[in-house]
Amino acid sequence: MIQPETQKPDYWGDKFSLTDSDIEQIYNHFLEVERPQTTQQLTRVIIAHRVAEEQNKVNRQLSGRQIYQPKQTYQVGDELVFPAMKFAHGTVTAVREGYNPKFGVFPVIGVDVNGKSLAFASELDVEHRLNTDNIQEISGAAPVDVDELVDLYETAVAHKIAQALEKHDSFIQLSGQWFVKELMAEVNIGHLHLSEAILEMSGGGPLSVEEIAPHLDMDPSLDPEVQAFSLNYGLLNDDRFDDVAPQGKVRWFLRRMEPDGALKTPERLQYTPIPYDKALLSPQLLSLERELDDEWSDLPSEYVNGVAKPETAVFSLLYPHRWAGVIPLSARIRPLFPSSSSPRQRVIFIDEKTKEEIVGWVVQENRYIYGLKEWYEANGIPIGGFVHLKTGSEPGVITLGYDRRRAQREWVRLATAVDNRIKFELKRRAVGCGFDDLMIVGTDVVTAIDALWRRAESHQRSIVSLLAELFPELAAANPQSAVHAKTLYSAINMLRRLPPGPLFAELVRHPAFQPVGDHYWQFDQARWQKDN
Repeated sequence: MIQPETQKPDYWGDKFSLTDSDIEQIYNHFLEVERPQTTQQLTRVIIAHRVAEEQNKVNRQLSGRQIYQPKQTYQVGDELVFPAMKFAHGTVTAVREGYNPKFGVFPVIGVDVNGKSLAFASELDVEHRLNTDNIQEISGAAPVDVDELVDLYETAVAHKIAQALEKHDSFIQLSGQWFVKELMAEVNIGHLHLSEAILEMSGGGPLSVEEIAPHLDMDPSLDPEVQAFSLNYGLLNDDRFDDVAPQGKVRWFLRRMEPDGALKTPERLQYTPIPYDKALLSPQLLSLERELDDEWSDLPSEYVNGVAKPETAVFSLLYPHRWAGVIPLSARIRPLFPSSSSPRQRVIFIDEKTKEEIVGWVVQENRYIYGLKEWYEANGIPIGGFVHLKTGSEPGVITLGYDRRRAQREWVRLATAVDNRIKFELKRRAVGCGFDDLMIVGTDVVTAIDALWRRAESHQRSIVSLLAELFPELAAANPQSAVHAKTLYSAINMLRRLPPGPLFAELVRHPAFQPVGDHYWQFDQARWQKDN
């Protein structure tokens, strides 16, 4: 009859928040169990606490009073409670005779409720929802299934718990678990120095605290969970150590033994966002931008809104990525790697043919995975070559491959440097990898091209000036003197790290560049000289 508030969806909705009583309950729970707890475990604690609080409140409201039912007999002075009226209390002040054509004569009681005199039927034993024999049903004190509430509202409540505990200094959260500082084991500077030595002897790591702790002479009487949590917290707050594991796991590595390319972004990958008017890009250019899947294009993930997380991805190698030995952490590639809150995550690549294991480093903030330079070199992957990625048997393991084929001599755009300008010529090169012929470029003079890149950086050359230099060189190989947008994108990245968006916007904006269909563009040299 009376539904407990805790069984109503609105109770656990947007307005739900943790009270001081809830925080105290969580704290006392930690004092009782004396070990770390997951947010899900704490969610059950809070839901059970709220249910118990509500039942205790009902019991207090009912204490010493009768629950009003029309069939009962009452006397002046009786103390009543009305669950259907938000548990209002009242005192019977009078009893008189009443009449109803349907029920005949019956007593009517006058009840003083909060200073108001109200009338209620009594001794009326008829079918009525308040005349049930199940007192718990009309009082709202019926048992509540906590398990059912947890199943229904765990996600929403867990989020509110995490938000609340983050604001309290007493609570610490690590890898999905919470604990209180007062119960943590001591981790001193000696323990941390020994941890550093253990990791160094292990090649830097990665090691779990379960592998490190036995060598630290910590108190053997400690609960293993408390010991692990405390040591993890100590290592986390020491700059010498990095957690390099996927979300939900903790593996420690010595930061000074991580590769330089993971600790510091290679200069060719550094990109400062360039503002541009995205409205200039036609649907066709936006589609091409999506196809190119540059890590700096800020494209939406492809597996949101219920779409299954992908298990494979293919990308065309870009010059800066080949130069630095990285894989771009783009919208299409990012979902293949497990999420992590760590700045660097250690992963393992497995060559699909040789089964060789290659260590990679996911650098989330700067959007790349470092460690593939030797693999690119050994397999002769060209700029524009197709590289395949596939999720492995466990998180953080990725199968790595490419379109292997018998080496054939192909026409390749090779860049050289003449009089501080980039030049391109078509030459035959043996290529043993499938590739996008619109993006394939290369050079035999990497140092000279690097010098051109540094010159462009120091002179802060604009996109349009770089395009004006590249265009005639690339157009010379085409009878129509036209260049595809993908070719321009691949070539300009030899001189400046640039995603497709601002490049395409400049092509559309500047009148010297004219579209001729199918993403091909021509360059009006006379118009360029006139405008510049």
